[in-house]
Amino acid sequence: MLERCLKPVLDTGILPLLCRGNHIPPGQNRAETELLVHILLLILVPFSFAANVFAVEPPAAKQGEIPIASKNGNPPELSTYTLQVGDSIVVTVEGYPEYTKDRIAVPVQPDGYISYPLIGLIKAADLTVFELEAQMQAAFSQHLPSARVFVTMMQPRRNILVLGAVEARTRGNPHVFAMGQVYLMHALAAAGINYELADLTKVGIWRNGKLNQTVNFLELLETGGPDIPLKDYDIVIIPSVYAQRRIRVIGAVTAPGLYPIPIATQQIDAIQALKLAGGSRTDFADLKKAEIITNTGRTLVDLTLENVNAMLAPGDTLYVPLAEAKISVTGAVDKPGQYVITEPTLLGQAVAMAGGFNEEKANPKKCLLTRADGTQQELNFDQAQATIYLNPNDQLRIPERMRIDWRVLNFAASFTNLIVTVWLRYR
Repeated sequence: MLERCLKPVLDTGILPLLCRGNHIPPGQNRAETELLVHILLLILVPFSFAANVFAVEPPAAKQGEIPIASKNGNPPELSTYTLQVGDSIVVTVEGYPEYTKDRIAVPVQPDGYISYPLIGLIKAADLTVFELEAQMQAAFSQHLPSARVFVTMMQPRRNILVLGAVEARTRGNPHVFAMGQVYLMHALAAAGINYELADLTKVGIWRNGKLNQTVNFLELLETGGPDIPLKDYDIVIIPSVYAQRRIRVIGAVTAPGLYPIPIATQQIDAIQALKLAGGSRTDFADLKKAEIITNTGRTLVDLTLENVNAMLAPGDTLYVPLAEAKISVTGAVDKPGQYVITEPTLLGQAVAMAGGFNEEKANPKKCLLTRADGTQQELNFDQAQATIYLNPNDQLRIPERMRIDWRVLNFAASFTNLIVTVWLRYR
């Protein structure tokens, strides 16, 4: 250790230089020189010791570790992230502003495609942003050889449902995350664990209607990971440490939350549970596909039937899913038609669903919104896109700009001149 500490001092050559008698300055004896050397050693050795002791290299990553599922839960890089249904992009076509859509995000439709002017439908799902950019560049080059295409991804949204021993929310427990990859720790932190009730040793992750895995979350915290990646629309269930005298009603209901069961009863039927939550949201609730969720599984329930033979026990959850309501977008857009929504949709998002404005024809300052009850409202898109929402059965029409057909006017003028000339001559 002493040799390691003195090595930086010895390597400098200062010590041999000072100890050599023929380098002693005039008027200074050897004793004074040795005293100077000792003072230098007292100054330099502590610094050399600190440099050797504390300059510890960080441990190398273990072989086989996956960076995107690291213990700190960092999301994957954009270069490896693949687009999914619901993601949105903005496109710039350099040199051709008429094909640039930097005001409106273009969404990946449920079929995995995007619709874009001039090039039509392009498969986007399961491609990286750079792969999609290359495909759009190739498609544009067939029509506009000098065009350069740039694609930018908007921040994706991931919906995770967290049930069980968590804090109640005003709209149930669906959580929307603005990131490409969501991990179990993200979801539980956002939901707010009820530590007095939660059994964190048996956290269940449900995917596509089946129990995907059970996680001992306490062990995960103690060992430091790796964290568990979740997929869009996964359901995380945190069981209770004991049976409660309450049930939970969430989803498309008027007042989602926890509701007590009378002490005299052991169970409550699904219709009564729905009434406790104020009934369903008429526009969005799909009562035929309701579910009763327990710690052991899920049961489909049709709440439109007269006699519903489905019961909830303490700790169970009644989930009323959203219905596939539709809106209509017509007029001067690239892809007019009807579109499914699961929540009130902003004016700008509705136009994006329809492929955006037809830049040559659209008059965005005179949009006409017809509500489901028949009332109409004229809107300026640039001013109202962030404040106006479309609800089920609403209709949005984008009118075309008024154009003057000079050929028709010239013909009309010529014809009028001919009539006047004939009348003046033969009157």
